[in-house]
Amino acid sequence: MAHKKLLENPQLKRWYDNVSRASELTAEVDLRRLGLFCNKWCLTPTGLLEKTSQEIHSLLVDTVTELEKKGYAGSYLQGIVKGVKSWLSFNNVGLGERKINFTDPDDTPTLREEKAPEPDELRKALEHASPRTRAAMALAAFCGFRPGVLGNHKGTDGLEIRDLPEIQIDRETMTVTFTQVPTMVIVRRRLSKAGIQYFGLLNEEGCRYLSEELERRLRLGHTLAPNSPVISHFDTKKEKHVTTKAISASIRLTFRTAGFNWRPYIVRVYFSNRMLIAESKTKGFLRDYRAFFMGHRGDIEHAYTLNKCRLPESLEADMREAFSRAARFLDTVPKPQDESLRIEQLREILLLTVGYTEEELAKLDLAQMSTEDLRQLLKQKIPHEGQTNNAPLQNGNSGRKQRVLDAHEAAGLINSGSCEFVGNLPGGKVVVAELKLA
Repeated sequence: MAHKKLLENPQLKRWYDNVSRASELTAEVDLRRLGLFCNKWCLTPTGLLEKTSQEIHSLLVDTVTELEKKGYAGSYLQGIVKGVKSWLSFNNVGLGERKINFTDPDDTPTLREEKAPEPDELRKALEHASPRTRAAMALAAFCGFRPGVLGNHKGTDGLEIRDLPEIQIDRETMTVTFTQVPTMVIVRRRLSKAGIQYFGLLNEEGCRYLSEELERRLRLGHTLAPNSPVISHFDTKKEKHVTTKAISASIRLTFRTAGFNWRPYIVRVYFSNRMLIAESKTKGFLRDYRAFFMGHRGDIEHAYTLNKCRLPESLEADMREAFSRAARFLDTVPKPQDESLRIEQLREILLLTVGYTEEELAKLDLAQMSTEDLRQLLKQKIPHEGQTNNAPLQNGNSGRKQRVLDAHEAAGLINSGSCEFVGNLPGGKVVVAELKLA
């Protein structure tokens, strides 16, 4: 980096080191921005300190005005001012009450048209990825991790084998398995942007991709010791951490090869969007769970930190169970419907058929419902033995026969006037009621 020469100044090196202790990436970005600003006005960082507050303010305002006319985004210009102010503040130089305004500083033009991928689109990208890149994409898309969690800015730290507490490595058979799926992946404080330790859960599809990559490395002779990186250096002979930049570059290349113009961070956006859908469609999967899995601060994170990175067993078990039910929204590979989900959908069809509304069913836990509970619910809508066949049912259909049909067949009967629409069911099915002829 050309601006690294500025670090020959002892005072500027002190500032850089001080910012680096909070974030190495921020330190490098601020150094570059300060260098660009000083070069523009033919100044050195030390020479900038010799200017009056009014002169510095005028230079900053002129910079914003000029670059804004050239089409630079307000967020970019705000970043330049932030970097310069950081250097000034470190040297106890302030701008007083003078304010610098930006046009729409929250606008990000490059992201305006960005759309999170659908499962089939992400699947296409995964098929074009190398085993290493596919594993990295899985950890980001199915756990919600930032690229910096997999490998930091300088490639000195990242996820390690010890961060997978449920992994089992058999070096004789060269196989990698997990004792529990979804499996836990711990993010240490140094890898977290928020400076907190948390954990994510990797679904079955992600575990398969990760196993394939680690087994490949075993065959290459990698040790996979506790301190070995989960995502290793792209030189197959080296078992060391990879940088955030290298991980992002490999994901970007995969996207371009697959025909997508996405940025690497979109895989984390995929996790966020899919889990948002899961919140509304999966009973027991709470907003707080999603926030915790994404490394955001909140009530669960507070309890986790307060208890020295341990959650009550009951809460941890509930989070794992809820995630297991919600994980189907992350899957990119269609798989046979499991028995529990099929039973849940059958219960929903049965209850809708006898007259319950979707609003009423939303309040019920169909997955955990016992046979006796289901029987009692049906009794409330089905007439007793003493009722005549013509007595009105509680669902308001007056004894009319209801049928579950495919959408196309139902449309034909409704259009012919022999049936009327009652409601929709999962899987494209429709409930209709037969009309009695006068």
